[in-house]
Amino acid sequence: MAAAWEEIRRLAADFQRAQFAEAAQRLSERNCIEIVAKLIAEKQLDVVHTLDGKEYITPAQISKEIQDELHVCGGRINIVDLQQIINVDLVHIESRANDIVKSDRTIQLVLGQFINESYLDQLAEEINDKLQETGQVTISELCKAYDLPGDFLIQALSPRLGRIIRGQIDQDNKGVIFTEAFVARHRARIRGLFSAITRPTPVTNLITRYGFQEQLLYSVLEELVNTGRLKGTVVGGRQDKAVFVPDIYARTQSNWVDSFFKQNGYLEFDALSRLGIPDPVNYIKKRYKSTKLLFLKAACVGQEIVDQVEASVDEAISSGTWVDIATLLPSSLSIEDSGILLQQVMRSFNKHLPTIIFSDTIVVSEKFINSCTDLFRELMHHKAEKEMKNNPVNLVTEEDLKEASVLENVSANKKDRKDERRKKATEGSGSVRGGGGGNAREIRIKKTKKKGRKDADSDEESQASSTSRNKHLEIPFMSREEIQDVLRNHIQDCPEELVTELAEHLVRSLTKSYQEVVRSVFVSSTSSLSGGSRRRTIKDLQEEVSNLYNNIRLFEKGTKHFTDETQTNLAKHMLKTVCTDITNLIFNFLATDLMMASEDCTAITSEVRKKILGKLPEETRGPLTKLHTSLNGKSLEDFLLCLDSSADACDIMVKKGDKKKDRQILFQHRQALIEQLKVTEDPALVLHLTSILLFQFSTQCMLHAPGRCVPQIISFLTTKIPEDQHSLLVKYQGLVVKQLISQNYKIGQGDDDTVDDNLGEKECPDAIRKEFQEITASLKDLVLRPRKSSVTEE
Repeated sequence: MAAAWEEIRRLAADFQRAQFAEAAQRLSERNCIEIVAKLIAEKQLDVVHTLDGKEYITPAQISKEIQDELHVCGGRINIVDLQQIINVDLVHIESRANDIVKSDRTIQLVLGQFINESYLDQLAEEINDKLQETGQVTISELCKAYDLPGDFLIQALSPRLGRIIRGQIDQDNKGVIFTEAFVARHRARIRGLFSAITRPTPVTNLITRYGFQEQLLYSVLEELVNTGRLKGTVVGGRQDKAVFVPDIYARTQSNWVDSFFKQNGYLEFDALSRLGIPDPVNYIKKRYKSTKLLFLKAACVGQEIVDQVEASVDEAISSGTWVDIATLLPSSLSIEDSGILLQQVMRSFNKHLPTIIFSDTIVVSEKFINSCTDLFRELMHHKAEKEMKNNPVNLVTEEDLKEASVLENVSANKKDRKDERRKKATEGSGSVRGGGGGNAREIRIKKTKKKGRKDADSDEESQASSTSRNKHLEIPFMSREEIQDVLRNHIQDCPEELVTELAEHLVRSLTKSYQEVVRSVFVSSTSSLSGGSRRRTIKDLQEEVSNLYNNIRLFEKGTKHFTDETQTNLAKHMLKTVCTDITNLIFNFLATDLMMASEDCTAITSEVRKKILGKLPEETRGPLTKLHTSLNGKSLEDFLLCLDSSADACDIMVKKGDKKKDRQILFQHRQALIEQLKVTEDPALVLHLTSILLFQFSTQCMLHAPGRCVPQIISFLTTKIPEDQHSLLVKYQGLVVKQLISQNYKIGQGDDDTVDDNLGEKECPDAIRKEFQEITASLKDLVLRPRKSSVTEE
């Protein structure tokens, strides 16, 4: 020991002498810098400049100082702070930092910071203190508190759990650390709470109400359920829809489901949902894995019900009847589910069955449908025979008769409407062909014609042109309501839905069959009837054509008293009425030879005339085509010229009238109008007839005018009748206009008017009706009890 101290004193003396000795040669600072720079350049010396340039420092010294500073700072320091402390460039610090991390496993570089194991142990102790205080800590909170990434904290803290940190990390949620006491406390709460539950309860409601940590609750709950501590199941997994179902409820639930299915053979999804089963379909599939079930929209049924339906359908087919499976199924099954079940049953039969399904649940055999069709056979023959006697038009071309494909006809409903329109258009004319033309008002004739031309059924000819569709007009057999009445009378215990849909199904086939019956009846009638009973004699035709010709000539004379515009309107009206009648007479006469004649020529339309023209020989087709075309013109003179040439071409002799014949026609026409005026009470028709009669009294000329020309006739009579008569006529005209306006207003307003409007509308027609009653008789007396009224005659 003494020798060692002696050696130390000797070395200290030598050091002191070296310090006080004078140097033989001295180097300047500049020389030292150059020498060091040369050594650094030749890589014989490894040193680093400090930032101020006054010192050199070796890399080893940098590493040593970094480790010293890390120790001084408690195990965590930022490399940016080391730059200022060590006074070297950041590049050298980063270079040495990587070497230090590689060489020393206890030091880590995280986000530009050195962290050693001692700091992590200290950090774990702080976290443990906080954990023991609160019971749980989250990694996210630690990230904010210590400014460290979460993955690093989990990696660093995991080895220290149970050693420094007295707690455990949640295996399902790595972001939470619990203490054993915290977990035990929550386990006890969860165990007690879920042990007390007796009915299905959503887990999310319990989490919200009692403040459980969600992941911890699911982990503990699964553990308690798996170990058998809690008697129940969690349905729905770890989701918002998760529901805890206690075994006591599940047993009661399962017993109810099994009992209901055993007794009824089906299960409703809604009923299971009301029991608290969140997914009824999967529940049924799991519980009845080995049972054959048919799943529908809102229920599932067992094989017993399916077999029962199959047997009922098979019996209905074999017996030729019908069956409604809705009566065999539980009432709680919807129509849609019943239809799905029936479709499944029908598919189960390997072969195609002769059946039709109505109302989704009613199976009807084709044998039954055929029996229903047979109910109408006799009715078809009776109706066809009656139709041949009463139907206004029966037009069958030679080609149609040869092919036996189509009977072109106009339906009885269409006949009634046309007859009514023709009656209105010719009302007040006396005898159309016997002594005068028609003078009735036109009441919505155009609208009725447009509507009436759309009655043809073109279901089977949807791709054909309009000409082809017009050719295949059908005669209706029975309406759907009439077919339903027949079915109700002959079929017992049949539901109303079946009657309705069966009638809908039969109406088309019955109509088609009826056309065949009508065709056969028509062909037999045309072959059996004699030609004399079906054709007009030439003498009768000439007489009728002559009468109409003279009427037209006298009517034309009456139009000369009006202006050009009014004359044009009157001419158009005559072309559509009287001129069309005489044209149809001639065409129908010629059609007799073509087996296309009609019993009522007024029902012949423009299309029918075109068809007849196509069958006529060349010598008569030309003049009759001009006659047909002149009906669409505006001149009566052109029509009369075409009529003369057509009569010559057809060998029809027209007797021109003389003055005596004209006076006779004038008298007959006037008497016919007077008789009609006596019986009519329609104010508009009274005004119409009175105006025409006054015109005839004043001018001794017949007039065939539509209702819209009445104002022009009254205006013409201003200078022809006394002023008091004309005033009465104008007053009556005003009342008629008011009545029409009131009627149109009432139709336009409907039932949506206010109470005040309804009262006003009710009083106005009453007042007008009262005025009509007062002056209608006076207006009729102007012609029924005439006095010398014409100003000209006076």
